[in-house]
Amino acid sequence: MSRSTQPNDGLTGLRPVVTPPPFGVMPNAAHQDALGFMKADTFALAVVEFDDQGRCYDRAQLDKVSDRVETMRTGREDVILLLFVHGWKHDARSDDPNLSSFRVVLAQTAAYERSSAAAAGGAPRPVMGIFVGWRGLTAYGPGDIVADTTFWGRQAAGHRVAVGSVRELFGRLRHYRNSRLKNGGAPLLVIAGHSFGGMIVYSALAQSLIESASAPVETVIAAFADLVVLANPAIEGARYLPIYDLVSSPAFKGRTNVQLPVFVCVQATNDQPVGTFFPIGNFANRLEEATIGGLEERCVTHAIGFIDEFRTHKIAGPDGNAPFVLTPPQIEQADPFWVVAAAKAVIDGHSGIWQAPFLSFLKALVFQQVARSQATTIAAASLNDAIVARSEKEPGTGGNLADFAKEIGL
Repeated sequence: MSRSTQPNDGLTGLRPVVTPPPFGVMPNAAHQDALGFMKADTFALAVVEFDDQGRCYDRAQLDKVSDRVETMRTGREDVILLLFVHGWKHDARSDDPNLSSFRVVLAQTAAYERSSAAAAGGAPRPVMGIFVGWRGLTAYGPGDIVADTTFWGRQAAGHRVAVGSVRELFGRLRHYRNSRLKNGGAPLLVIAGHSFGGMIVYSALAQSLIESASAPVETVIAAFADLVVLANPAIEGARYLPIYDLVSSPAFKGRTNVQLPVFVCVQATNDQPVGTFFPIGNFANRLEEATIGGLEERCVTHAIGFIDEFRTHKIAGPDGNAPFVLTPPQIEQADPFWVVAAAKAVIDGHSGIWQAPFLSFLKALVFQQVARSQATTIAAASLNDAIVARSEKEPGTGGNLADFAKEIGL
């Protein structure tokens, strides 16, 4: 069972850390109290947890978050909302490494928002995080041997969570974001998930992503969140085929507008659970389900990130002064649906997503969205000029993402 030291960010409200026995079964119960958004020095954080059937352990967790979001909507309050759904072998314990790492990302996002707003002469927007917990860890023991046996059981639980009350939470965030946009606001909503958490996110948002890709316009408008990020998602490639069919069509490939990505799936090339366990567990589907052609056949058993036809990018580790190397490197591209193959130096295996190169990549994506959304309402030329200056380094492409990360010290 992995544990971590909590960041020194001033966050209050999490339950005290409890040291569990060396082996056992985690209870199907909440790990946090229903406090709504807890205060840290520079951000706020809420934890919402769901049981093995996809229902709230404690309905008050969701209700308090929903009430705050509705207050922001009616009060015309623009905030930066980051949501993360953890994956296999994790939960919402106070010392879970995913929760601790998410807090670091929130603090750094708040710091970037403050610095960029100050440069533009505007007021920074509050940064608020939502950590979605579920029973990603059940049986455990010394090392990973016991927990490794739970892969398929937790896959089934993730499917149930994906069609449960988490969709209500996502829907309330979507309503807030779109209401503020309709009224000229500048909210920002980023939703991310890892492993089975990526499956939960994609399953819940697939319809809106397909709708966005199918809209007959030059610019793809994100219908749900400004950015959706999946890291090592354990979900069949067949679920991505509708988007692949759209973005690989002649009409879509003929688009001339470039834009920031709206969907990014990053898959470690050495991810054994998703690359090996996942196809083995889904092999029965290949025998039972009719398919047309080799691509469909592979998509039934293999995850999104392991389908070669889907891949649009590669990302390697640091090179010289660059924190990572993205190929192709542009921040803005004609296709805003990215499927990225990550080298070991970026993401090492299934759970090694918090390495410095991937964090630099992730924060560069998020901070680009922060800058763009901020520029829509701050009536100061400095921020817009800074964005234009970066774009002019590679005209029509929005600049190099790794260069942007380097410029802001990631």
